[in-house]
Amino acid sequence: MRISTFQGYQERQVGFTLIELMVSLFLGLLVSAAAVQVYMINAKTAGVQSSASELVENSTFNLPVIERKLRLANLGLADKVAADQPGSGIVLTSSNNALEDDEGNKVLDNFRNPKDLDGDPKVPKNITLGDSPVDVSLLTRTGDQTAGTQKNEWTGASNFNSKSGQLTIQYRAPQDMYDCEGRLALGPRKVDIGGVQETIDGQIIIERFYLKAPDTSKPTELSLYCDAGKYITEVMDDYTEQSRPDKSLSKSVEFTANNAIRDFGDAGQEIMTHVDYFDILLSTREDDQLQYYTVKDYLALEFDDQPPIVGIKYGLILRSNNAVLNEEGPSEFTVLGKTSTLNNGLSKNYLRTVVESYVTLRNISVMDD
Repeated sequence: MRISTFQGYQERQVGFTLIELMVSLFLGLLVSAAAVQVYMINAKTAGVQSSASELVENSTFNLPVIERKLRLANLGLADKVAADQPGSGIVLTSSNNALEDDEGNKVLDNFRNPKDLDGDPKVPKNITLGDSPVDVSLLTRTGDQTAGTQKNEWTGASNFNSKSGQLTIQYRAPQDMYDCEGRLALGPRKVDIGGVQETIDGQIIIERFYLKAPDTSKPTELSLYCDAGKYITEVMDDYTEQSRPDKSLSKSVEFTANNAIRDFGDAGQEIMTHVDYFDILLSTREDDQLQYYTVKDYLALEFDDQPPIVGIKYGLILRSNNAVLNEEGPSEFTVLGKTSTLNNGLSKNYLRTVVESYVTLRNISVMDD
């Protein structure tokens, strides 16, 4: 009888009660919810950190391309950088928008050839692109100016209510080197001029930085592009001699005449992705104080009152690759002293940051009039 009772008691104690199962399930759900919450927080933090890292990488490794090029601006060209200087390293004018003096006469512009005077030292020849003066929309521009409308021109593309600008520079190649599109340019070399072999300076490289959408079907996905070209100013006996001293050299160095720009005005090379805004200011020195101008304001000055340009200040708004913010970020950003607002319909969940930098022009010998 005792054995029978003990066996029955054992049979009744096997397994869990319903209450025990419910408590276990509840505790398991609490642990799972905590684990999911920790995972979501970690994933969000990792996403923000990754996006912040992308922005730092962009500003650390890609922006120096602009600064390195700016430090070359005007090398081997003009004494000072101004709107009326042939060969000026910051390209503001061509014969299409050349300035006028007090008497209404057009003065020299940045795309003239001081080495080829054609018998009149006051009228050097135009530097042309496709047999025409260089379009204004390919010159240095700021967002307060009228934009171009043709393919690959500066259009002021921006994801903010302020138009973006464009920076166009030029310099002589100090040695054989590559422009921002990866094309070869020749440095100083020997050529025949009047039957005598002489050493001439390097080819002149032109580079312009502007915003463009790589995919026209995604007009708000903007990138910073660099479009490069080159030309020569010297008159010589045989242009093929100076352009291809070695048959193994790239065709990018070939010229058949001087004063003619080649490979310029196309889309260029993408150098930085996810840029919402880009603009520049011209820096001058007046009474030992730096003064900043937009291109429009600088060109609007009386001709005799335009001070030489001594530096460039540029600013960008960079954004992350992915929308990582749960809450909306700011829609207003201040760049180069001007507050701009994100365009309607664009996501505020991207991480955005402002980057500004000032670069002093090195290759100028005349700081003041």
